[in-house]
Amino acid sequence: MKKSLSFLLMMLVLVAPAMAQKTYKGLPVIEAKTSKADYKVGTELVRDSWNISPETEVDIMQVSVPKNKVKFTFYTDSDSISFNVKPGKSNKFYVLLNGKDYALTEIKGYGFEAQEFNKTNKVPAYTFLYEQNQNNAFMNTLRTQYNLDEIVKGAANDTEKALRMVNWVHKQWDHNGMNQPSNPDALTILAEVKEGKQFRCVEYGIVTTACLNAIGLPARKLGLKTKDVETTQYGAGHVLLEVYLPDLKKWVMLDGQFDVMPVLNNVPLNAVEFQQAIAKNYNKLEIRSISGTSKAQYVNWIYPYLYYFDVKFDNREGVAFKRETVDSKSSLMLVPVGAKQPKVFQIVGPLDYCKYTNAIVDFYQAPVMQNNPATALK
Repeated sequence: MKKSLSFLLMMLVLVAPAMAQKTYKGLPVIEAKTSKADYKVGTELVRDSWNISPETEVDIMQVSVPKNKVKFTFYTDSDSISFNVKPGKSNKFYVLLNGKDYALTEIKGYGFEAQEFNKTNKVPAYTFLYEQNQNNAFMNTLRTQYNLDEIVKGAANDTEKALRMVNWVHKQWDHNGMNQPSNPDALTILAEVKEGKQFRCVEYGIVTTACLNAIGLPARKLGLKTKDVETTQYGAGHVLLEVYLPDLKKWVMLDGQFDVMPVLNNVPLNAVEFQQAIAKNYNKLEIRSISGTSKAQYVNWIYPYLYYFDVKFDNREGVAFKRETVDSKSSLMLVPVGAKQPKVFQIVGPLDYCKYTNAIVDFYQAPVMQNNPATALK
């Protein structure tokens, strides 16, 4: 009996150090030999999307929480840590990289809230201009030079055409958030891509919009902005697009950077419907993507941007004409009921180009093809 007790005590002494939680400045520590890390939200694993950064004061990841809590696991090449993430709560830990550099990492949970917009107005207060594809040399060049008809050949419906086109644009270059083209039009962007250049979300929006317009599906670039667009220093905006699908008679959101179309109950969604579906029907929400983009990863990333929405009044394609405006404003911004009308972008940039509305009908009216652009806007 004494021999058994002695053996048990010896085993406890040997095992205890391995069971003890490593800490640094009072926080848990996990180890890593390389800077790339994976994470799992619930049951969905996201690989190679996190970069461990000891040089960053606090490396923050915002994690969406569809319900009251979600299990989160962070994996390095040699260690891991798990905990429940709750809305409005933070979990902090350190990653010790190569045994010498500590990276303070914070996982912040946030819940989903459906924004309220005016749905009672029935008559639009504004109209928009869209590309008519009538002897447009710019559109004809884009369509023939890049053989766009071949991309959508045999598509069963407009939804499939849109999915094929956004996937084609998505594959043309890898995202580079710091690079801009010499001129912001689809032909210039694609020509510079052939030279090896890579571009931002803005350029994915421009090119996908132009390509859809070229094959006869009315499309418009869509700007998204976070609730704190005026006070945050960077990362307050994202650009994607919406396309009007005639066979469904509705606007549908597409994201060229991520190759995404949101769908609920087999119906493609516009950006506002997407925001509402995230908050109210997350489990039934589908992220349709030929590239296989992760639902959890995309929703987690895009949700904070789905607060303010803005589109141009004049969505015609080409480079050699003057854009029409309304009261000298080039865009219409959709603002949630009761929310502030933002006038500044990221502390220093003036947002002086927008008219503002809370009304869904202003933003999502069906395209009207106008023969006289000078009198089309009001």
